[in-house]
Amino acid sequence: MSSTIDRDPPTTASAPARAGRTGPHRQGIRALLVRLHFYAGVFVAPFLLVTALTGLVYAFAPQLDQLAYGDRLRVEEAGGRPRPLSEQIGAARAAHPEGTLSSVLTPAGPEDTTRVVLSVPELGERQRTVFVDPYTAEVRGELTTSWGSTPLTTWLGDLHKNLHLGEVGRLYSEVAASWLWVLVAGGLVLWLGGSRGRRARSARGVLLPDRAARGVRRTRGLHAATGVWLTLGLLFLSATGLTWSQYAGARFEQLLDTAGGRAPELDTLLPGARPPAGAQEGEHAGHG
Repeated sequence: MSSTIDRDPPTTASAPARAGRTGPHRQGIRALLVRLHFYAGVFVAPFLLVTALTGLVYAFAPQLDQLAYGDRLRVEEAGGRPRPLSEQIGAARAAHPEGTLSSVLTPAGPEDTTRVVLSVPELGERQRTVFVDPYTAEVRGELTTSWGSTPLTTWLGDLHKNLHLGEVGRLYSEVAASWLWVLVAGGLVLWLGGSRGRRARSARGVLLPDRAARGVRRTRGLHAATGVWLTLGLLFLSATGLTWSQYAGARFEQLLDTAGGRAPELDTLLPGARPPAGAQEGEHAGHG
């Protein structure tokens, strides 16, 4: 006598069972994102603070230069006919015979002085700029400049670029700017894919914090909503900053060369004329 035992046919796992298996996995990913977002914030926040403050101050560099070096940058009385440029250069060279003449910057406005730039071997990559009153050919003073920038502007630029830490500061700035993308992307994922289903909310729920929340939830909501509003600005800040960095900036330069995105160079040759011998090597030889 045989008997059969009724057995349930094999079925797929129920929804609660699937949720039980996938729940720890999602929680683990979320915990990883939280830690990554936190440590990236600790690493990037000092850079962002210093960059924002120094960039704001750097925007007022012309006004600060006038406060610090106004007696050299501007003339006492504007008016009359300027003295010949050769006479102004001669006055500058008489007061500072060291080095060689590099360039002369004529006044941009009637109240500006003429800048006679000298290349001095002792200054390395910097130059000595002599400021001359164009109306009297009187030497108003001199400054050690860097590519036309005053010492104050140069100091602010170095602080903005490398925190006055040299190569270490440049590398830190570049890495921090790169990790800013990780910081922003991780925060967006945590906010939009949170456990309370914010993704299914309206745009108001994503862009604005929950006013009914209290304590840590309220602080977290303010933090997340502020981050959403600043997302595009932070990514734009990072992208534009990386183009001036050492390694990412070099790759950007290569991309410009490959895509032909640079401004066209001025062709100084007449139609049908042949370039002079050694033009590649000495094209700047006669610029002085």
